Amino acid sequence: MIPSADLNRAWEADAREHELRRGPRSQLPKIRYPVLSELQLAARWNVTPNTLQRWCAEGIGPPSWRIGKQPRYLESEIDAFERKAQVARKAVAGSSLSRSSPTALKEAIEWSAAFWPPAGERILLDCHEVSSITGLPTYWLAERSERNRLSVPHYVLGGKVIRFCIEQIFRWELDHLVPRGSNDLPSNL
Repeated sequence: MIPSADLNRAWEADAREHELRRGPRSQLPKIRYPVLSELQLAARWNVTPNTLQRWCAEGIGPPSWRIGKQPRYLESEIDAFERKAQVARKAVAGSSLSRSSPTALKEAIEWSAAFWPPAGERILLDCHEVSSITGLPTYWLAERSERNRLSVPHYVLGGKVIRFCIEQIFRWELDHLVPRGSNDLPSNL
C-alpha cells in the first residue's frame, strides 16, 4: 500500500502536469451559456428565487422550463420578455407575456450559435467547469451512472479523463427541457 503522503504528492504532480498541458484556467475564453438557472435569473433581476417561483405560479415572467427538477430559463425568451415588458408595463387582459413561442427551442439554438467557438476550436471542459457555466448539478456530469442514465454527451480521454463540449451539453439540455408545470418528464429524468 502506498503511504498517503506519497499518494498526495503523486496527485499534486499529476494536477500540475495537467495544468501545464492545458494552461491555466484564466486562459479559458468567457463562455456565454444561453440557459439560466433560477438562481442566475433571480440574481439578474435582483429578486429572490421564491419571488420567481411565485411569479411562475401566477403566470408572470418569462416561460420557464425544467430538466429533471431544475427550473431553467432560455436567455432568448428572457430577452424577449424584457423587451415586451418595456413596451407594455402591464399585460393587457387576455395577452400573456409569459407564453412561450412554439419555436422557442429552435430560436434558442440559432440565437446561441453566434457565441460558440468554431468547430475546429472546440474547447473541452471538466465537469466542474461545465457545472459552473451551466448551473446543472455536478453529479449529473461527474458520476458515470448518471451520465449514462441521462445520456449526457461526453468524451473519454486516456481511459479515465472525462471532458465535455459546452455546445453539445447545450443541445442535450434543449432536447431534454420540458415546460415547467407539465407532468410529462422523460423516463430517464
